[in-house]
Amino acid sequence: LFASQEEYDAFAKRQSSYKVKTGDLATYKGNCYLGIDAGSTTTKTALVGEDGTLLYSFYSSNNGSPLATAIASIKEIKALLPETAKIAYSCSTGYGEALLKAAFLLDEGEVETISHYYAAAFFDPEVDCILDIGGQDMKCIRIKDGTVDSVQLNEACSSGCGSFIETFAKALGYTIADFAKLGLLAKHPVNLGSRCTVFMNSSVKQAQKDGASVEDISAGLSISIVKNAVYKVIRAANADDLGQHIVVQGGTFHNDAVLRAFEQELGRNVTRPTISGIMGAFGAALYARDLHLEKSALLSEEALQSFSHTAKPTTCNLCTNHCSLTVNTFDGGRRFISGNRCSRPLGKAKVENPDLMTYKYKKLRALQGKGSGNGVRGRMGIPFGLN
Repeated sequence: LFASQEEYDAFAKRQSSYKVKTGDLATYKGNCYLGIDAGSTTTKTALVGEDGTLLYSFYSSNNGSPLATAIASIKEIKALLPETAKIAYSCSTGYGEALLKAAFLLDEGEVETISHYYAAAFFDPEVDCILDIGGQDMKCIRIKDGTVDSVQLNEACSSGCGSFIETFAKALGYTIADFAKLGLLAKHPVNLGSRCTVFMNSSVKQAQKDGASVEDISAGLSISIVKNAVYKVIRAANADDLGQHIVVQGGTFHNDAVLRAFEQELGRNVTRPTISGIMGAFGAALYARDLHLEKSALLSEEALQSFSHTAKPTTCNLCTNHCSLTVNTFDGGRRFISGNRCSRPLGKAKVENPDLMTYKYKKLRALQGKGSGNGVRGRMGIPFGLN
């Protein structure tokens, strides 16, 4: 990955230049905007000022409860917030977008692809490809003319994601950070290919039997993550397929070995913001900044102190689908129901899907006799012919 320490130092210096301006929340004056990204394994929070200055950031494992993790960060923000500043608007994104929005009465929820684009465009307005590798998933977002053009996800296997390499690090007795550093100057990275987690496990064990060092295994795993992303998820034929302005993000790209392997595979430099791990939250905060509401509905500090939450699994028996629901109840009797495939468990009226064939038949029949002319062009075919 790196031929020498000097080469690595130059790489680190270049990547450290992609940073966001930071400010001191304790002395900030004016409106600020809150973004929360509830991911599959981690929760991220960002608070930005009017000009996009990062005033506060938070990154932590969910530990099985994204709500508890998120509320800890919000309470910390409320405690640090001076009287000269106020949270104008707030937005959630990620897997727990709707849950967090309902729990804390956030002003908006935004799909994570848009949040990531907002954040990436902040660093590179010409961005045309965003690669996000998280704890359990991998996303490649293509941008065209300033809008999201397409999104590709890993379909089943997560052998190219953060939790995969973290599991290996723990199995070998290292923290994820130490394990990543080991592979930077490895001389003979193990070729592990880009296969499924199960086969990758076998490949690593075989490499250990063959006498491969931990350093070579670490470098090999970083390279395999990149190969999995480029050839299995994105299915790129060459570097130009991805784009000219590539921004990478997600906690996995904190790993310099993974980033270096990605640049080597593409043969070009890419942009990794210094806040790559919280880009979803940062983008949600920037999105909140663009909201124009009369007043934020975010829970007050007093309401946060008395906040309570219970979750109860149940089965909906309103139809033959028997959806497995999770009923989340918050203090004050507020509820959020997930797992439903229709609106009936939410207390809303049943919505029947229209019978499009019947609609088309009646619509076309209703048009008969409304035309002009006498049909001098002869007989015309009508759509009923193929029905």
